[in-house]
Amino acid sequence: MSKSSKNNLSHQLLMGFGISLATVGLTTLGLNYFLIQSKLEQELEQRAQSITQGVGFSTEGLIELGNKSIIKRVVQNYATLPTVMEVAIASPNGETLARSGSELENPPYTSIHPELTKVLEKAAETGSETSFRVTIDRKPALVQILPFSSTLFGQANRRGLAIAILNVEELHQQAWQTFSTSTLTLLIGMSAILALMTVMIQRLVLHPLKRLNKAVTDSQSIDHFIMPSGLPDNEIQFLAHTIQAAATRVEAYEQLEQEVAQRKQAEAALLESEAQLRQQAQDLEKAIQELQQAQMQIIQSEKMSALGNLVAGVAHEINNPVGFLNGSLSNATEYVQDLLQHLYHYQKAYPNPLSNIQDHAKEIDLEFLNEDLPKLILSMKGATERVKDISTSLRTFSRSDTDNPVEFNLHEGLDSTLLILKYRLKANNQRPEIQVVRLYDNIPVVTCFSGQLNQVFMNILANAIDALEESSQGQSYEYLKQNPNLITIKTGLTEDRKSVTVRIKDNGIGMTEDVKQKIFQHLFTTKGVGKGTGLGLAIARQVVVDKHYGHLDCVSSLGNGSEFIIQIPLNLNPL
Repeated sequence: MSKSSKNNLSHQLLMGFGISLATVGLTTLGLNYFLIQSKLEQELEQRAQSITQGVGFSTEGLIELGNKSIIKRVVQNYATLPTVMEVAIASPNGETLARSGSELENPPYTSIHPELTKVLEKAAETGSETSFRVTIDRKPALVQILPFSSTLFGQANRRGLAIAILNVEELHQQAWQTFSTSTLTLLIGMSAILALMTVMIQRLVLHPLKRLNKAVTDSQSIDHFIMPSGLPDNEIQFLAHTIQAAATRVEAYEQLEQEVAQRKQAEAALLESEAQLRQQAQDLEKAIQELQQAQMQIIQSEKMSALGNLVAGVAHEINNPVGFLNGSLSNATEYVQDLLQHLYHYQKAYPNPLSNIQDHAKEIDLEFLNEDLPKLILSMKGATERVKDISTSLRTFSRSDTDNPVEFNLHEGLDSTLLILKYRLKANNQRPEIQVVRLYDNIPVVTCFSGQLNQVFMNILANAIDALEESSQGQSYEYLKQNPNLITIKTGLTEDRKSVTVRIKDNGIGMTEDVKQKIFQHLFTTKGVGKGTGLGLAIARQVVVDKHYGHLDCVSSLGNGSEFIIQIPLNLNPL
Protein backbone atom coordinates (compact mmCIF):
# COMPACT_ATOMS: atom_id res chain seq x y z
CA MET A 1 0.00 0.00 0.00
CA SER A 2 1.49 3.35 -1.03
CA LYS A 3 1.75 6.29 1.27
CA SER A 4 -0.73 8.29 -0.76
CA SER A 5 -3.31 5.49 -0.64
CA LYS A 6 -2.77 5.04 3.07
CA ASN A 7 -3.23 8.73 3.67
CA ASN A 8 -6.31 8.73 1.46
CA LEU A 9 -7.85 5.85 3.39
CA SER A 10 -6.89 7.46 6.69
CA HIS A 11 -8.32 10.78 5.62
CA GLN A 12 -11.51 9.11 4.41
CA LEU A 13 -12.00 7.18 7.64
CA LEU A 14 -11.26 10.18 9.83
CA MET A 15 -13.35 12.47 7.69
CA GLY A 16 -16.30 10.10 7.79
CA PHE A 17 -16.04 9.69 11.54
CA GLY A 18 -15.53 13.45 11.98
CA ILE A 19 -18.60 14.26 9.91
CA SER A 20 -20.67 11.76 11.87
CA LEU A 21 -19.35 13.14 15.14
CA ALA A 22 -19.95 16.71 14.02
CA THR A 23 -23.48 15.86 12.92
CA VAL A 24 -24.29 14.30 16.28
CA GLY A 25 -22.62 17.22 18.07
CA LEU A 26 -24.46 19.90 16.11
CA THR A 27 -27.75 18.09 16.60
CA THR A 28 -27.05 17.84 20.32
CA LEU A 29 -26.10 21.54 20.50
CA GLY A 30 -29.24 22.59 18.65
CA LEU A 31 -31.45 20.45 20.89
CA ASN A 32 -29.58 21.69 23.96
CA TYR A 33 -30.05 25.34 22.95
CA PHE A 34 -33.74 24.76 22.30
CA LEU A 35 -34.23 23.05 25.68
CA ILE A 36 -32.26 25.76 27.52
CA GLN A 37 -34.24 28.56 25.89
CA SER A 38 -37.56 26.75 26.49
CA LYS A 39 -36.71 26.17 30.14
CA LEU A 40 -35.67 29.79 30.68
CA GLU A 41 -38.79 31.09 28.92
CA GLN A 42 -40.92 28.85 31.12
CA GLU A 43 -39.09 30.12 34.24
CA LEU A 44 -39.60 33.71 33.00
CA GLU A 45 -43.34 33.17 32.58
CA GLN A 46 -43.57 31.50 36.01
CA ARG A 47 -41.61 34.40 37.54
CA ALA A 48 -43.99 36.94 35.95
CA GLN A 49 -47.02 35.03 37.27
CA SER A 50 -45.45 34.80 40.76
CA ILE A 51 -44.73 38.56 40.78
CA THR A 52 -48.25 39.58 39.74
CA GLN A 53 -49.83 37.12 42.16
CA GLY A 54 -47.53 38.25 44.99
CA VAL A 55 -48.17 41.95 44.27
CA GLY A 56 -51.92 41.40 44.10
CA PHE A 57 -51.99 39.37 47.32
CA SER A 58 -49.62 41.67 49.26
CA THR A 59 -51.26 44.97 48.33
CA GLU A 60 -54.96 44.05 48.38
CA GLY A 61 -55.30 44.86 52.06
CA LEU A 62 -52.95 47.85 51.87
CA ILE A 63 -55.06 49.41 49.11
CA GLU A 64 -58.11 49.26 51.34
CA LEU A 65 -56.08 50.95 54.12
CA GLY A 66 -54.81 53.55 51.67
CA ASN A 67 -51.16 53.03 52.71
CA LYS A 68 -49.50 54.02 49.43
CA SER A 69 -45.96 54.21 50.78
CA ILE A 70 -45.93 50.55 51.76
CA ILE A 71 -47.55 49.62 48.46
CA LYS A 72 -44.78 51.57 46.70
CA ARG A 73 -42.14 49.71 48.73
CA VAL A 74 -43.67 46.31 47.90
CA VAL A 75 -43.63 47.16 44.20
CA GLN A 76 -40.01 48.35 44.41
CA ASN A 77 -38.97 45.14 46.16
CA TYR A 78 -40.45 42.97 43.39
CA ALA A 79 -38.80 45.18 40.78
CA THR A 80 -35.33 44.30 42.14
CA LEU A 81 -35.73 40.66 41.02
CA PRO A 82 -33.60 39.51 38.03
CA THR A 83 -34.89 40.34 34.51
CA VAL A 84 -37.68 42.56 35.95
CA MET A 85 -38.05 45.84 34.04
CA GLU A 86 -41.10 47.25 35.81
CA VAL A 87 -43.82 46.36 38.35
CA ALA A 88 -46.96 48.45 38.71
CA ILE A 89 -50.50 48.51 40.15
CA ALA A 90 -53.30 50.27 38.24
CA SER A 91 -56.82 51.11 39.39
CA PRO A 92 -59.92 50.02 37.39
CA ASN A 93 -59.97 53.51 35.87
CA GLY A 94 -56.40 53.16 34.62
CA GLU A 95 -54.67 55.39 37.24
CA THR A 96 -51.29 54.27 38.52
CA LEU A 97 -51.49 53.38 42.20
CA ALA A 98 -47.84 52.36 42.40
CA ARG A 99 -45.03 51.92 39.86
CA SER A 100 -41.42 50.91 40.36
CA GLY A 101 -38.73 53.45 39.47
CA SER A 102 -41.03 56.52 39.41
CA GLU A 103 -42.04 59.15 42.00
CA LEU A 104 -45.01 60.56 40.03
CA GLU A 105 -48.36 60.48 41.80
CA ASN A 106 -51.28 58.70 40.09
CA PRO A 107 -50.49 59.30 36.37
CA PRO A 108 -52.64 57.28 33.91
CA TYR A 109 -50.77 54.05 33.23
CA THR A 110 -51.82 54.05 29.60
CA SER A 111 -49.97 57.36 29.14
CA ILE A 112 -46.78 55.67 30.33
CA HIS A 113 -47.22 52.67 27.98
CA PRO A 114 -49.71 53.58 25.23
CA GLU A 115 -49.05 50.29 23.43
CA LEU A 116 -50.73 48.44 26.34
CA THR A 117 -53.97 50.48 26.31
CA LYS A 118 -56.28 47.94 24.57
CA VAL A 119 -54.93 44.97 26.54
CA LEU A 120 -55.30 46.78 29.89
CA GLU A 121 -58.88 47.83 29.09
CA LYS A 122 -59.84 44.28 28.10
CA ALA A 123 -58.24 42.74 31.23
CA ALA A 124 -59.97 45.27 33.52
CA GLU A 125 -63.36 44.51 31.94
CA THR A 126 -63.15 40.72 31.52
CA GLY A 127 -61.07 39.94 34.62
CA SER A 128 -58.96 37.41 32.68
CA GLU A 129 -55.24 36.99 33.30
CA THR A 130 -53.14 37.91 30.24
CA SER A 131 -49.56 37.21 29.18
CA PHE A 132 -48.00 38.40 25.90
CA ARG A 133 -44.80 39.58 24.24
CA VAL A 134 -44.26 43.20 23.23
CA THR A 135 -41.41 45.65 22.56
CA ILE A 136 -40.96 48.34 25.22
CA ASP A 137 -38.25 50.96 24.88
CA ARG A 138 -36.87 48.99 21.90
CA LYS A 139 -36.41 45.93 24.08
CA PRO A 140 -38.33 42.65 23.83
CA ALA A 141 -40.41 42.22 26.96
CA LEU A 142 -42.91 39.81 28.54
CA VAL A 143 -45.97 41.53 30.01
CA GLN A 144 -48.01 39.70 32.69
CA ILE A 145 -51.35 41.28 33.77
CA LEU A 146 -53.34 39.92 36.73
CA PRO A 147 -56.77 41.51 37.43
CA PHE A 148 -57.85 41.66 41.11
CA SER A 149 -60.82 43.15 42.91
CA SER A 150 -60.99 45.34 46.04
CA THR A 151 -63.93 46.79 47.96
CA LEU A 152 -62.11 50.09 47.86
CA PHE A 153 -62.62 50.35 44.09
CA GLY A 154 -66.41 50.17 44.37
CA GLN A 155 -66.82 48.89 40.82
CA ALA A 156 -68.24 45.42 40.39
CA ASN A 157 -67.76 45.28 36.64
CA ARG A 158 -64.10 46.41 36.50
CA ARG A 159 -60.99 45.24 38.34
CA GLY A 160 -57.66 46.64 39.30
CA LEU A 161 -54.54 45.33 37.59
CA ALA A 162 -51.20 44.00 38.86
CA ILE A 163 -48.67 44.47 36.04
CA ALA A 164 -45.20 42.90 35.68
CA ILE A 165 -42.87 43.64 32.73
CA LEU A 166 -39.84 41.33 32.36
CA ASN A 167 -36.85 41.76 30.04
CA VAL A 168 -36.72 38.94 27.47
CA GLU A 169 -33.34 40.14 26.17
CA GLU A 170 -31.68 39.14 29.45
CA LEU A 171 -33.28 35.71 29.04
CA HIS A 172 -31.64 35.35 25.61
CA GLN A 173 -28.29 36.39 27.08
CA GLN A 174 -28.56 33.77 29.82
CA ALA A 175 -29.51 31.11 27.25
CA TRP A 176 -26.57 32.08 25.04
CA GLN A 177 -24.12 31.97 27.96
CA THR A 178 -25.34 28.51 28.95
CA PHE A 179 -25.20 27.38 25.31
CA SER A 180 -21.64 28.72 24.86
CA THR A 181 -20.45 26.80 27.91
CA SER A 182 -22.08 23.58 26.63
CA THR A 183 -20.62 24.13 23.15
CA LEU A 184 -17.08 24.59 24.46
CA THR A 185 -17.36 21.45 26.59
CA LEU A 186 -18.69 19.45 23.65
CA LEU A 187 -15.94 20.67 21.28
CA ILE A 188 -13.24 19.66 23.77
CA GLY A 189 -14.82 16.20 24.12
CA MET A 190 -15.19 15.77 20.35
CA SER A 191 -11.56 16.74 19.77
CA ALA A 192 -10.39 14.21 22.34
CA ILE A 193 -12.54 11.46 20.81
CA LEU A 194 -11.28 12.30 17.30
CA ALA A 195 -7.66 12.15 18.41
CA LEU A 196 -8.23 8.79 20.11
CA MET A 197 -9.96 7.42 17.01
CA THR A 198 -7.06 8.57 14.82
CA VAL A 199 -4.60 6.53 16.89
CA MET A 200 -6.86 3.47 16.93
CA ILE A 201 -7.49 3.58 13.16
CA GLN A 202 -3.77 3.83 12.44
CA ARG A 203 -2.94 0.91 14.73
CA LEU A 204 -5.85 -1.45 14.14
CA VAL A 205 -6.73 -0.76 10.49
CA LEU A 206 -4.16 1.07 8.38
CA HIS A 207 -0.97 -0.75 9.44
CA PRO A 208 -2.48 -4.28 9.09
CA LEU A 209 -3.89 -3.31 5.68
CA LYS A 210 -0.44 -2.13 4.59
CA ARG A 211 1.08 -5.53 5.44
CA LEU A 212 -1.78 -7.33 3.69
CA ASN A 213 -1.33 -5.19 0.58
CA LYS A 214 2.39 -5.99 0.49
CA ALA A 215 1.67 -9.72 0.71
CA VAL A 216 -0.81 -9.49 -2.20
CA THR A 217 1.73 -7.54 -4.31
CA ASP A 218 4.47 -10.10 -3.60
CA SER A 219 2.16 -13.00 -4.55
CA GLN A 220 2.12 -11.77 -8.16
CA SER A 221 5.84 -12.48 -8.49
CA ILE A 222 6.05 -15.76 -6.52
CA ASP A 223 2.80 -17.25 -7.84
CA HIS A 224 1.39 -17.97 -4.40
CA PHE A 225 0.05 -16.03 -1.47
CA ILE A 226 1.86 -15.93 1.92
CA MET A 227 -0.30 -15.00 4.90
CA PRO A 228 1.30 -12.00 6.72
CA SER A 229 1.84 -12.41 10.48
CA GLY A 230 0.58 -10.21 13.24
CA LEU A 231 -2.81 -9.42 11.70
CA PRO A 232 -5.49 -8.53 14.24
CA ASP A 233 -8.27 -11.04 14.78
CA ASN A 234 -10.98 -9.03 13.01
CA GLU A 235 -12.32 -8.42 9.53
CA ILE A 236 -8.81 -7.77 8.16
CA GLN A 237 -7.73 -11.28 9.08
CA PHE A 238 -10.93 -12.61 7.51
CA LEU A 239 -10.11 -10.65 4.35
CA ALA A 240 -6.63 -12.18 4.28
CA HIS A 241 -8.07 -15.72 4.51
CA THR A 242 -10.52 -14.84 1.74
CA ILE A 243 -7.68 -13.64 -0.50
CA GLN A 244 -5.74 -16.81 0.20
CA ALA A 245 -8.74 -18.97 -0.70
CA ALA A 246 -9.29 -16.93 -3.88
CA ALA A 247 -5.69 -17.37 -4.94
CA THR A 248 -5.99 -21.16 -4.69
CA ARG A 249 -9.03 -21.05 -6.95
CA VAL A 250 -7.44 -18.97 -9.69
CA GLU A 251 -5.50 -21.88 -11.12
CA ALA A 252 -8.58 -24.09 -11.15
CA TYR A 253 -10.48 -21.27 -12.84
CA GLU A 254 -7.92 -20.97 -15.60
CA GLN A 255 -8.21 -24.72 -16.26
CA LEU A 256 -11.95 -24.40 -16.54
CA GLU A 257 -11.77 -21.52 -19.02
CA GLN A 258 -10.93 -23.80 -21.92
CA GLU A 259 -13.78 -26.15 -21.06
CA VAL A 260 -16.15 -23.19 -20.81
CA ALA A 261 -15.07 -21.93 -24.23
CA GLN A 262 -15.74 -25.35 -25.77
CA ARG A 263 -19.13 -25.52 -24.08
CA LYS A 264 -20.00 -22.03 -25.35
CA GLN A 265 -19.31 -23.14 -28.91
CA ALA A 266 -21.56 -26.15 -28.45
CA GLU A 267 -24.22 -23.95 -26.81
CA ALA A 268 -24.08 -21.47 -29.72
CA ALA A 269 -24.69 -24.28 -32.20
CA LEU A 270 -27.56 -25.55 -30.05
CA LEU A 271 -29.09 -22.07 -29.83
CA GLU A 272 -28.91 -21.68 -33.59
CA SER A 273 -30.71 -25.00 -34.03
CA GLU A 274 -33.32 -23.96 -31.42
CA ALA A 275 -33.85 -20.65 -33.24
CA GLN A 276 -34.55 -22.49 -36.48
CA LEU A 277 -37.00 -24.81 -34.74
CA ARG A 278 -38.66 -21.85 -33.01
CA GLN A 279 -39.08 -20.04 -36.33
CA GLN A 280 -40.64 -23.12 -37.86
CA ALA A 281 -42.99 -23.43 -34.89
CA GLN A 282 -43.99 -19.76 -35.24
CA ASP A 283 -44.65 -20.20 -38.95
CA LEU A 284 -46.77 -23.26 -38.19
CA GLU A 285 -48.68 -21.46 -35.45
CA LYS A 286 -49.32 -18.50 -37.78
CA ALA A 287 -50.62 -20.84 -40.48
CA ILE A 288 -52.93 -22.55 -37.93
CA GLN A 289 -54.24 -19.15 -36.77
CA GLU A 290 -54.91 -18.06 -40.34
CA LEU A 291 -56.71 -21.33 -40.97
CA GLN A 292 -58.81 -20.93 -37.83
CA GLN A 293 -59.64 -17.34 -38.78
CA ALA A 294 -60.68 -18.39 -42.28
CA GLN A 295 -62.76 -21.23 -40.81
CA MET A 296 -64.51 -18.93 -38.33
CA GLN A 297 -65.11 -16.35 -41.04
CA ILE A 298 -66.69 -19.00 -43.27
CA ILE A 299 -68.87 -20.15 -40.37
CA GLN A 300 -69.90 -16.56 -39.69
CA SER A 301 -70.73 -15.98 -43.35
CA GLU A 302 -72.76 -19.19 -43.43
CA LYS A 303 -74.60 -18.13 -40.31
CA MET A 304 -75.46 -14.76 -41.85
CA SER A 305 -76.54 -16.47 -45.09
CA ALA A 306 -78.76 -18.91 -43.20
CA LEU A 307 -80.14 -16.04 -41.13
CA GLY A 308 -80.89 -14.09 -44.33
CA ASN A 309 -82.75 -17.04 -45.84
CA LEU A 310 -84.69 -17.52 -42.61
CA VAL A 311 -85.59 -13.84 -42.36
CA ALA A 312 -86.61 -13.74 -46.05
CA GLY A 313 -88.84 -16.81 -45.56
CA VAL A 314 -90.43 -15.35 -42.44
CA ALA A 315 -91.01 -12.02 -44.22
CA HIS A 316 -92.64 -13.83 -47.14
CA GLU A 317 -94.88 -15.89 -44.85
CA ILE A 318 -95.89 -12.77 -42.93
CA ASN A 319 -96.59 -10.80 -46.11
CA ASN A 320 -99.37 -13.13 -47.35
CA PRO A 321 -101.66 -13.03 -44.26
CA VAL A 322 -100.88 -9.33 -43.80
CA GLY A 323 -102.04 -8.68 -47.39
CA PHE A 324 -105.22 -10.64 -46.71
CA LEU A 325 -105.84 -8.74 -43.46
CA ASN A 326 -105.21 -5.41 -45.15
CA GLY A 327 -107.73 -6.18 -47.93
CA SER A 328 -110.26 -7.63 -45.50
CA LEU A 329 -110.01 -4.60 -43.24
CA SER A 330 -110.81 -2.32 -46.19
CA ASN A 331 -113.99 -4.31 -46.83
CA ALA A 332 -114.75 -4.51 -43.11
CA THR A 333 -114.50 -0.73 -42.91
CA GLU A 334 -117.17 -0.34 -45.61
CA TYR A 335 -119.41 -2.98 -44.01
CA VAL A 336 -119.17 -1.40 -40.57
CA GLN A 337 -119.92 2.06 -42.00
CA ASP A 338 -123.01 0.63 -43.77
CA LEU A 339 -124.24 -1.13 -40.61
CA LEU A 340 -123.74 1.98 -38.50
CA GLN A 341 -125.55 4.08 -41.12
CA HIS A 342 -128.41 1.57 -41.17
CA LEU A 343 -128.56 1.61 -37.36
CA TYR A 344 -128.69 5.39 -37.45
CA HIS A 345 -131.68 5.38 -39.82
CA TYR A 346 -133.37 2.74 -37.65
CA GLN A 347 -132.92 4.82 -34.49
CA LYS A 348 -134.20 7.91 -36.32
CA ALA A 349 -137.27 6.06 -37.59
CA TYR A 350 -138.01 4.38 -34.21
CA PRO A 351 -136.83 6.79 -31.50
CA ASN A 352 -138.73 4.85 -28.82
CA PRO A 353 -137.94 1.15 -29.24
CA LEU A 354 -139.24 -1.59 -26.97
CA SER A 355 -137.84 -1.80 -23.44
CA ASN A 356 -135.90 -5.02 -24.08
CA ILE A 357 -134.12 -3.33 -27.03
CA GLN A 358 -133.28 -0.31 -24.86
CA ASP A 359 -131.97 -2.59 -22.07
CA HIS A 360 -129.78 -4.48 -24.52
CA ALA A 361 -128.47 -1.18 -25.97
CA LYS A 362 -127.45 -0.09 -22.47
CA GLU A 363 -125.93 -3.46 -21.71
CA ILE A 364 -123.67 -3.37 -24.76
CA ASP A 365 -123.09 0.43 -24.48
CA LEU A 366 -124.35 1.00 -28.00
CA GLU A 367 -123.34 4.67 -28.08
CA PHE A 368 -119.73 3.79 -27.21
CA LEU A 369 -119.67 1.03 -29.82
CA ASN A 370 -120.86 3.44 -32.51
CA GLU A 371 -118.04 5.81 -31.62
CA ASP A 372 -115.18 3.33 -30.94
CA LEU A 373 -115.72 0.70 -33.65
CA PRO A 374 -114.49 2.91 -36.56
CA LYS A 375 -111.46 3.89 -34.49
CA LEU A 376 -110.73 0.22 -33.75
CA ILE A 377 -110.90 -0.65 -37.47
CA LEU A 378 -108.57 2.29 -38.22
CA SER A 379 -106.06 1.11 -35.55
CA MET A 380 -106.11 -2.41 -37.00
CA LYS A 381 -105.35 -0.98 -40.47
CA GLY A 382 -102.42 0.99 -38.98
CA ALA A 383 -101.08 -2.19 -37.31
CA THR A 384 -101.25 -4.14 -40.57
CA GLU A 385 -99.41 -1.33 -42.36
CA ARG A 386 -96.73 -1.48 -39.65
CA VAL A 387 -96.35 -5.24 -40.07
CA LYS A 388 -96.15 -4.71 -43.82
CA ASP A 389 -93.33 -2.17 -43.36
CA ILE A 390 -91.47 -4.60 -41.08
CA SER A 391 -91.82 -7.36 -43.65
CA THR A 392 -90.49 -5.05 -46.37
CA SER A 393 -87.51 -4.05 -44.19
CA LEU A 394 -86.73 -7.71 -43.43
CA ARG A 395 -86.73 -8.53 -47.14
CA THR A 396 -84.49 -5.54 -47.82
CA PHE A 397 -81.99 -6.56 -45.11
CA SER A 398 -81.97 -10.25 -46.07
CA ARG A 399 -81.50 -9.60 -49.77
CA SER A 400 -79.23 -12.38 -51.04
CA ASP A 401 -76.07 -11.36 -52.88
CA THR A 402 -75.41 -12.76 -56.30
CA ASP A 403 -72.10 -13.14 -58.03
CA ASN A 404 -72.60 -9.71 -59.58
CA PRO A 405 -73.17 -6.42 -57.72
CA VAL A 406 -76.55 -4.69 -57.89
CA GLU A 407 -77.79 -1.14 -57.47
CA PHE A 408 -78.73 -0.50 -53.86
CA ASN A 409 -80.19 2.39 -51.84
CA LEU A 410 -77.97 2.70 -48.74
CA HIS A 411 -80.71 4.56 -46.84
CA GLU A 412 -83.03 1.57 -47.20
CA GLY A 413 -80.29 -0.75 -45.94
CA LEU A 414 -79.63 1.50 -42.90
CA ASP A 415 -83.36 1.80 -42.11
CA SER A 416 -83.94 -1.95 -42.39
CA THR A 417 -80.95 -2.62 -40.11
CA LEU A 418 -82.25 -0.12 -37.53
CA LEU A 419 -85.67 -1.78 -37.69
CA ILE A 420 -84.16 -5.18 -36.90
CA LEU A 421 -82.18 -3.64 -34.00
CA LYS A 422 -85.15 -1.62 -32.73
CA TYR A 423 -85.76 -4.06 -29.86
CA ARG A 424 -82.29 -3.16 -28.54
CA LEU A 425 -82.90 0.57 -28.93
CA LYS A 426 -86.07 0.56 -26.82
CA ALA A 427 -86.07 1.73 -23.21
CA ASN A 428 -85.67 -0.77 -20.38
CA ASN A 429 -85.38 -0.73 -16.59
CA GLN A 430 -81.76 0.40 -16.71
CA ARG A 431 -81.87 3.20 -19.30
CA PRO A 432 -84.21 5.28 -21.50
CA GLU A 433 -84.54 4.67 -25.24
CA ILE A 434 -81.41 5.11 -27.34
CA GLN A 435 -82.11 7.96 -29.73
CA VAL A 436 -81.13 7.67 -33.41
CA VAL A 437 -80.57 10.81 -35.47
CA ARG A 438 -80.67 10.32 -39.25
CA LEU A 439 -78.89 13.05 -41.23
CA TYR A 440 -79.43 11.64 -44.71
CA ASP A 441 -78.17 13.61 -47.69
CA ASN A 442 -79.44 13.25 -51.23
CA ILE A 443 -77.18 10.43 -52.46
CA PRO A 444 -77.51 8.22 -55.52
CA VAL A 445 -77.84 4.44 -55.49
CA VAL A 446 -74.60 2.47 -55.13
CA THR A 447 -73.52 -0.55 -57.17
CA CYS A 448 -72.54 -3.04 -54.47
CA PHE A 449 -73.21 -6.34 -52.73
CA SER A 450 -76.18 -5.14 -50.67
CA GLY A 451 -76.45 -8.09 -48.29
CA GLN A 452 -72.80 -7.78 -47.27
CA LEU A 453 -73.12 -4.01 -46.70
CA ASN A 454 -76.19 -4.65 -44.54
CA GLN A 455 -74.03 -6.99 -42.47
CA VAL A 456 -71.44 -4.18 -42.10
CA PHE A 457 -74.15 -1.78 -40.89
CA MET A 458 -75.46 -4.44 -38.50
CA ASN A 459 -72.02 -5.08 -36.94
CA ILE A 460 -71.15 -1.38 -36.46
CA LEU A 461 -74.59 -0.39 -35.10
CA ALA A 462 -74.65 -3.39 -32.72
CA ASN A 463 -71.22 -2.39 -31.40
CA ALA A 464 -72.47 1.20 -30.92
CA ILE A 465 -75.42 -0.08 -28.87
CA ASP A 466 -73.06 -2.26 -26.79
CA ALA A 467 -70.85 0.77 -26.10
CA LEU A 468 -73.84 2.90 -25.03
CA GLU A 469 -75.17 0.17 -22.73
CA GLU A 470 -71.72 -0.14 -21.14
CA SER A 471 -71.49 3.64 -20.61
CA SER A 472 -74.99 3.61 -19.02
CA GLN A 473 -73.87 1.25 -16.25
CA GLY A 474 -73.59 3.08 -12.93
CA GLN A 475 -75.64 6.08 -14.17
CA SER A 476 -79.07 6.97 -12.80
CA TYR A 477 -82.18 6.84 -14.98
CA GLU A 478 -82.77 10.59 -14.50
CA TYR A 479 -79.20 11.42 -15.54
CA LEU A 480 -79.59 9.37 -18.72
CA LYS A 481 -82.86 11.15 -19.51
CA GLN A 482 -81.11 14.50 -19.26
CA ASN A 483 -78.05 13.21 -21.15
CA PRO A 484 -79.57 10.66 -23.57
CA ASN A 485 -77.65 7.95 -25.38
CA LEU A 486 -77.36 8.98 -29.01
CA ILE A 487 -76.44 7.35 -32.33
CA THR A 488 -75.99 9.72 -35.27
CA ILE A 489 -76.03 8.41 -38.85
CA LYS A 490 -74.89 10.88 -41.51
CA THR A 491 -74.58 10.21 -45.24
CA GLY A 492 -73.19 12.29 -48.08
CA LEU A 493 -70.96 12.40 -51.15
CA THR A 494 -67.21 12.91 -51.11
CA GLU A 495 -65.71 16.06 -52.59
CA ASP A 496 -64.92 14.30 -55.90
CA ARG A 497 -68.55 12.95 -55.94
CA LYS A 498 -67.25 9.49 -56.79
CA SER A 499 -67.96 7.84 -53.44
CA VAL A 500 -70.64 7.79 -50.75
CA THR A 501 -69.68 8.35 -47.10
CA VAL A 502 -71.64 6.85 -44.19
CA ARG A 503 -70.72 8.11 -40.70
CA ILE A 504 -72.05 6.19 -37.69
CA LYS A 505 -71.25 7.96 -34.40
CA ASP A 506 -72.15 7.24 -30.78
CA ASN A 507 -71.64 9.24 -27.58
CA GLY A 508 -70.54 6.22 -25.56
CA ILE A 509 -67.36 5.62 -23.55
CA GLY A 510 -64.99 5.65 -26.55
CA MET A 511 -61.78 3.64 -26.62
CA THR A 512 -58.09 3.98 -25.91
CA GLU A 513 -55.50 4.36 -28.66
CA ASP A 514 -54.23 0.82 -28.01
CA VAL A 515 -57.72 -0.69 -28.45
CA LYS A 516 -58.37 1.43 -31.55
CA GLN A 517 -55.26 -0.01 -33.21
CA LYS A 518 -56.57 -3.59 -32.70
CA ILE A 519 -60.32 -3.39 -33.36
CA PHE A 520 -60.04 -4.59 -37.00
CA GLN A 521 -57.85 -7.59 -36.08
CA HIS A 522 -59.32 -11.08 -36.33
CA LEU A 523 -60.61 -12.51 -33.02
CA PHE A 524 -59.89 -9.30 -31.09
CA THR A 525 -62.74 -8.31 -28.76
CA THR A 526 -63.15 -6.27 -25.57
CA LYS A 527 -66.42 -8.00 -24.65
CA GLY A 528 -66.84 -10.75 -22.10
CA VAL A 529 -66.84 -14.47 -22.79
CA GLY A 530 -69.86 -15.43 -24.91
CA LYS A 531 -70.67 -11.83 -25.88
CA GLY A 532 -68.38 -11.34 -28.87
CA THR A 533 -66.45 -13.38 -31.43
CA GLY A 534 -63.95 -10.73 -32.48
CA LEU A 535 -65.01 -11.17 -36.13
CA GLY A 536 -67.60 -8.40 -36.64
CA LEU A 537 -65.31 -5.47 -37.43
CA ALA A 538 -62.74 -7.69 -39.14
CA ILE A 539 -65.44 -8.94 -41.54
CA ALA A 540 -66.75 -5.37 -41.95
CA ARG A 541 -63.34 -4.12 -43.02
CA GLN A 542 -62.88 -7.04 -45.40
CA VAL A 543 -66.28 -6.32 -47.01
CA VAL A 544 -65.66 -2.58 -47.35
CA VAL A 545 -61.96 -2.61 -48.31
CA ASP A 546 -61.39 -5.94 -50.10
CA LYS A 547 -64.84 -6.50 -51.60
CA HIS A 548 -65.91 -2.93 -52.44
CA TYR A 549 -62.50 -1.21 -52.71
CA GLY A 550 -63.58 1.44 -50.19
CA HIS A 551 -62.33 2.68 -46.83
CA LEU A 552 -63.33 1.94 -43.22
CA ASP A 553 -61.79 4.13 -40.50
CA CYS A 554 -62.45 4.78 -36.83
CA VAL A 555 -62.12 8.06 -34.91
CA SER A 556 -62.33 7.65 -31.13
CA SER A 557 -60.80 8.70 -27.84
CA LEU A 558 -61.56 7.61 -24.30
CA GLY A 559 -64.64 9.41 -22.96
CA ASN A 560 -65.59 11.04 -26.29
CA GLY A 561 -67.48 8.27 -28.09
CA SER A 562 -66.56 6.57 -31.37
CA GLU A 563 -67.25 7.31 -35.04
CA PHE A 564 -66.90 4.80 -37.88
CA ILE A 565 -66.49 6.29 -41.36
CA ILE A 566 -67.49 4.04 -44.29
CA GLN A 567 -66.61 5.16 -47.81
CA ILE A 568 -68.10 3.17 -50.73
CA PRO A 569 -67.40 3.99 -54.42
CA LEU A 570 -70.51 4.61 -56.55
CA ASN A 571 -69.21 2.15 -59.14
CA LEU A 572 -67.65 -1.10 -57.98
CA ASN A 573 -64.26 -0.99 -59.70
CA PRO A 574 -60.82 -1.81 -58.25
CA LEU A 575 -58.78 1.26 -57.34
